[in-house]
Amino acid sequence: MYYWFSPYEMDFRAWSDSKEFPGTNPLTRDFLQHLLREDATRKLWRHQREAVLRIIYSYELLNEKRLLLNIVTGGGKTAIIAAVIAWLKYSHNFDKFLLLCPNTIVRDRLEDDLKDANVFRYFQFFPPGAEHYTNDLGLHIMESGKGPQGMLENGIILGNIHQLYESNINGKRNLAYLLNFIEELAVFNDEAHNTPAPEYDNVLFRLSRKARIRIDTTATPDRADGKTPDSRMLYEYNISDAQAEVPPLIKSIVVYQPKIRSVELSYTNPETGERRTVDEMDEEFEKIEKGLATTQWVTDPDPMRKQIQLALNRLNEQAGRAKALGGGEYKPLLFVVAICIKDAEQAKKMLEEEFRLRTLLVTEKSDESDRREARNLRSPNSPYEAVVSVLMLREGWDVPRVSVILLLRKFSSPVYGQQVVGRGLRLNIRDRDIQEICAIVDHEKLKHQWLWELVNAKVRKEVDQGSLFGDEDLPPKRKPQILVNPEKLIKVPPPQKEEKPDFLSDLEDIEIETEDFPEWRKTLGAFTYETDVEISNVRIDGIIARPLDSSRFVEHLSYYNNIDGKNVLIKDISQFELIEALAKVLN
Repeated sequence: MYYWFSPYEMDFRAWSDSKEFPGTNPLTRDFLQHLLREDATRKLWRHQREAVLRIIYSYELLNEKRLLLNIVTGGGKTAIIAAVIAWLKYSHNFDKFLLLCPNTIVRDRLEDDLKDANVFRYFQFFPPGAEHYTNDLGLHIMESGKGPQGMLENGIILGNIHQLYESNINGKRNLAYLLNFIEELAVFNDEAHNTPAPEYDNVLFRLSRKARIRIDTTATPDRADGKTPDSRMLYEYNISDAQAEVPPLIKSIVVYQPKIRSVELSYTNPETGERRTVDEMDEEFEKIEKGLATTQWVTDPDPMRKQIQLALNRLNEQAGRAKALGGGEYKPLLFVVAICIKDAEQAKKMLEEEFRLRTLLVTEKSDESDRREARNLRSPNSPYEAVVSVLMLREGWDVPRVSVILLLRKFSSPVYGQQVVGRGLRLNIRDRDIQEICAIVDHEKLKHQWLWELVNAKVRKEVDQGSLFGDEDLPPKRKPQILVNPEKLIKVPPPQKEEKPDFLSDLEDIEIETEDFPEWRKTLGAFTYETDVEISNVRIDGIIARPLDSSRFVEHLSYYNNIDGKNVLIKDISQFELIEALAKVLN
């Protein structure tokens, strides 16, 4: 996605370094000096402060209303959203804040942070004397069967986007209520890569006349179909940035790939009995990912069993690290990503019956109790040691305990690949210089090298079933990279559209007289015109006749030319020429 903020980097840096924030609302200056104070009990991370500053600069100095933050999973997007809400409330007298997300998993995570104004009180976002503003930030959740009246009674409105879709009665009512009874809004669009979907996009368009500002947040703005949100990206904080912090903000990624000759990936269709190797499944994986087809293919038991064993070896190592580094504060969890529901069911059965692991299965057919258990996996008291899913547990499912991921399927989309990897990035132990890792068991034949380069992973190949690894997998500690001389940044102008040449520019100096011309006959007569070309004669140089059947014979004909209106014989074919032509055909 195009980085819109690039031309403003130097001016922004001078503005933020001044600490006086010239050109901004005086209340904004008070808010920022409070937010950035050195003696704060709880501070935002450096990149979170940077994101808030860029939003304020873009809104107040650049007059830009649609902004996008590209922040890595585990980068604290909720705290950034809350800080921006506090600024808009305190400095610009906003009363209503609409938070949209793609599913109930993301919604539940946001609810935990926003209910009872928890995140605002935790960070003490409001300056002294303005703490009472937290009382205006009650939370209304849009959900099926719930009336919209709470939108007027509370400052924050939270819901998944489907609660505003006009294709259902509840969504139509909620959207109408917002448009008819709310004067103005600040809209926060979480997991914004979903926005280009037609109905999602239509909702944002309908809300645009009420939205004084819209903030999009995502960790994966670039979709497989090439579409991106219509907002302007002003900040990018990726996996490498977060891993380079001291202490790191997310786990490091280590990929373990089994020996190809010992784990030969193959799949079977239970309905037809057809069996395929992984090399023959590319088209099937692509169709599944694009939603063009459902599948019944399942991983064959032998390669599944061997890969699960590799994953359990990694889980045991992670348990040792948890005890050594974290003092047993958390219990590592295995996350298995299957191809389809049948594949997931087989993996759960194998984990429980053969490996004696308490396993939770979460698919689109799961009831609400299983989905609730998936959310409760954050708790160290959860009885589950493994969770198996297809693509249900992606956006918003944030369980730091996920320490090992087993991939039984292939990803072609950078969005899906990064989302699944993101489930294992959140740290269990924060604010201490401890390096945790997320161990991913992947097969080389799945061709995920592009993904491991994208997420800055260390890859170990040719891993045996019994191979054990220790702390040698921990990446070296990295020093944070800080911009020291911003004045040396090279300002790169945005791409310019190529201007089409103006073919009429040469005629600009021509004067056009519009009065009558009494001597028009003389004027027109002065022009000279080229004479017309007429074909008066055709000369024939030779005629050869070829039959349309399959024979190879040709016939040389005598021919005539028209001379002075008469057909005159030019050449008659001699007997010698006919014999010579026949000889050529026979040879």
